[in-house]
Amino acid sequence: MKRKRAARGPYHLRILAILFAFSVFALNYSPPAAELRELPGAYYAVSREELVSKLGASFTARGLAVTADVSGDEKLAPGTVSCRLWGVVLKRVPAYVGERATVVPGGQAVGISIHTDGVLVVGTAAFKNAGGRSVSPAADAGIKPGDVILLVNGEAVSSSQELASAMDGSPLGAELTVLRDGEKRTFAVTPEESAEGGLRIGAWVRDSTVGIGTLSFYDPETDALAALGHAVLDADTGSLLTVRDGELVIANVLGVTKGRQGSPGELHGNFGSGSPKLGRVTENTGLGIFGMMYEGAEELLSGAAVMTAFPDEVHTGPAVIVTSAFGEPEEYSCRIIKTGRQNEPAPKGLVIEITDERLIERTGGIVQGMSGSPILQDGMLVGVVTHVFVSDPKKGYGAYAYWMYKLTGGQTWKRTG
Repeated sequence: MKRKRAARGPYHLRILAILFAFSVFALNYSPPAAELRELPGAYYAVSREELVSKLGASFTARGLAVTADVSGDEKLAPGTVSCRLWGVVLKRVPAYVGERATVVPGGQAVGISIHTDGVLVVGTAAFKNAGGRSVSPAADAGIKPGDVILLVNGEAVSSSQELASAMDGSPLGAELTVLRDGEKRTFAVTPEESAEGGLRIGAWVRDSTVGIGTLSFYDPETDALAALGHAVLDADTGSLLTVRDGELVIANVLGVTKGRQGSPGELHGNFGSGSPKLGRVTENTGLGIFGMMYEGAEELLSGAAVMTAFPDEVHTGPAVIVTSAFGEPEEYSCRIIKTGRQNEPAPKGLVIEITDERLIERTGGIVQGMSGSPILQDGMLVGVVTHVFVSDPKKGYGAYAYWMYKLTGGQTWKRTG
């Protein structure tokens, strides 16, 4: 009689699980895996040859093959570095190849005025209509704070006055084209006669904003300029303001509210119609505002042109920021204490700590209004100040200048009159 083969029991399963776990552990700590973990967020080089040289110097683990596929090298176009182990692609890393940018660092306090593309809804509210009833046509139609009203019955509106006039001309109702979360939507709204007279829809709107910031840099070849290092947001809704037009002017620094733990300080300044004009604002992005210098405006600025650093060249250690805490742009010592591995634009690429005793005594460190202040290291522009740490005003975030320059558009810009 044949004997039945004993079934594999839990013991064998435990052995297989242990072997599998050991294999994963061994692979994870193998030289190729360790090499992959140390890869940067992206590679940067001025030429294909330099990229190949960097790859040859970086990869030493046995069995790890690296190839680079770079598309274009004139406009910092992204390519790909593919990392293979035994022919299998384990990881792809973006590669940027192109000439270094040369810019003039800023540091000047600037007044910023922006007129929005359309009108921003900052809130909806009920009002008494002619019959004494509480109504809110905008809210009833589905309009929300943060919406941007672009069109009324197909006609563009760019100010609160134009919106009010359009409502007065639409007693039987109007179709509003609204931008919400990057998408256009339409809403049917019927205005009502208010108790005070006039047709209203019950929406608070804003069509412009002003503030103080710092010029980051300008490109002497193309006249492109950049400031702030972060987006201009509406104070009430937190929405990014879309730009119809705007302007940068030189601001007068009047004083500083010193920053303390838990209480960010602020740079105080003023500007007006008679302030020296720098340029027009054309874009508001997550990495700051961008635009074009007016012809001859470079005579209002000082400073020598420097190269922008690739993000992988920025390192921890001594650096300086250029800012206008005492009225005119000056260099103040700081330290870069952390660098982030980024493969796409983002505002928090590095962390700095102010070490200059003059600046600490004057401002406590980084204050509101210093956003956009250039950060220099090893003779290159490496970043700009973006945010202060509320818990420690001597520390703050910075954005890589490389990403900001890319957003200026490079050679696609044209001089404005």
